[in-house]
Amino acid sequence: MSDTPLPTLRVAGAVDSALAPDVLDTLGVADLARFLAHRRWFAGKGRTVTSTAMRDIVPLAWASYRAAAARLEVETDDGAVAEYQLLLSALPPSALPRSYVPIARIDSQEEGDGFLIDATEDPTFRALLGTTFETGAVFVANHARWTVEPLAGQAARVEPDGDTRVIAGEQSNTSIVYDDHAILKLFRRLEPGDHPDVEIGRFLATRTDFRGTPALLGVITFEWEGAPSVAGMLQRFVPGADNAWEYALRSAREYLRAKGEPPVRATGVARTRATREVPARATHEPPANPFARDAERLGRVTRALHEALASDGANPDFAPARASAEDLDRWAAETRAMMARALELLDARVQAGALDGRATAAARALLGRRDALDDRVTEMVSAIGDDLGMRIRTHGDYHLGQVLRTPDAHFLIIDFEGEPARPLAERRAKVSPLRDVAGMLRSFAYAASMSARELAGERIDPTVEIRSAHWEREARAAFLEGYLHADDASSALLPHARDDTEALLMLFDTEKVFYELAYELNNRPEWVWVPLRGVAKLL
Repeated sequence: MSDTPLPTLRVAGAVDSALAPDVLDTLGVADLARFLAHRRWFAGKGRTVTSTAMRDIVPLAWASYRAAAARLEVETDDGAVAEYQLLLSALPPSALPRSYVPIARIDSQEEGDGFLIDATEDPTFRALLGTTFETGAVFVANHARWTVEPLAGQAARVEPDGDTRVIAGEQSNTSIVYDDHAILKLFRRLEPGDHPDVEIGRFLATRTDFRGTPALLGVITFEWEGAPSVAGMLQRFVPGADNAWEYALRSAREYLRAKGEPPVRATGVARTRATREVPARATHEPPANPFARDAERLGRVTRALHEALASDGANPDFAPARASAEDLDRWAAETRAMMARALELLDARVQAGALDGRATAAARALLGRRDALDDRVTEMVSAIGDDLGMRIRTHGDYHLGQVLRTPDAHFLIIDFEGEPARPLAERRAKVSPLRDVAGMLRSFAYAASMSARELAGERIDPTVEIRSAHWEREARAAFLEGYLHADDASSALLPHARDDTEALLMLFDTEKVFYELAYELNNRPEWVWVPLRGVAKLL
């Protein structure tokens, strides 16, 4: 935190009277900007907060505890305006949790000193909020309301004296785990309308037989001026489940360290049902890749998800629609726009000397082939026939980090909110399911590349590089084998011609790798070499 002195809220009553709207309104722009700058869920990092306003403050009152839910409007120097959910507690020193980040100091004439904090840092608040899902509750202030609603037919009991913890590392939300049997995701960014995570979770639970996602148990809504926004969702927690990203990294590390000859470049190529070109034969037998079995199971689960999302033709929000030539033109234009944006960023970073030597060399080689990249997109589009399959609701931000692997080796898909930086309408739009597939295939590339870098460091080890490429290639092939296994004359989800499916998938793969390039340049320049390698493979 900054060394800037904390603002002081002065109240005549008890410490928790600092939660009154007229008191909270005294917090200035600099006070709130200081707090937001250190919140992982604040999307305005790197920009200057120019104005803040507490638009609605709803008291959350239980028998012996008071908190507040506030709708905070934030404007930044680029003109962007966003609304965030703040959950606030005002506590005397004796009631403060062991670890907390103060927003303001409270000077109470009745109780002395206290602090205003994020309520999710307080175990008492977390427990009370969790127990509220058993019966539900409505908290009201003026024209705003904050509603806790259990989902009909689902058991949502949370023990009042049970264990609660906040998951570390959350980016756009705050997640609270209750006794390893329920998890509450609190959305910090507020947007009126149907939230994809809740909307898709409710649809899958009530309108389909798909059970490859944790059950939805309840929902929190924040409503003002008649416009409800989803503020939280309670789901079943899966004890012992492994994040699929961490699991894949471990698998790749073990594979790279395994004894045995590395796979080598084959003397020919053979077309398979699931991939474009794979080695026809190798002169050495590589070690077994156990993750291939997992990748195939994940492919099957992913296909089952997409078929479920396309199963209700009577629901206008989920009814599948046949993709048209106009859709293909739009997808190609989006790919070209993403390429142009990423290459412009890359050029600027190279000119500024912001990349290391290896990345700079690869970047210059790539920038010299811009025309070839544009030609590559033209080739992909021209290779696709009239049958483009269907446009459906999709996951929207699909990668290994959005999947859980259970102790009995099943996969559960989570986090259907889409890319948080995109507007809600875009996250709810229908698109080809192959965009999700491309996201997962790129995630395999990240797992392979990161594992190779961890093992070999900055040096280039040919054995590690070859084996890493083989791990990725087998994971891709197995996932596609699982995903495409359901293709038959009765399924219209994908183009019926396999060549058309592969060409369309390559288009989305291209869009995704350039999205990654732009993301890494803006957020993690030390990782930029991963998408650079991906682009090199495209060429």
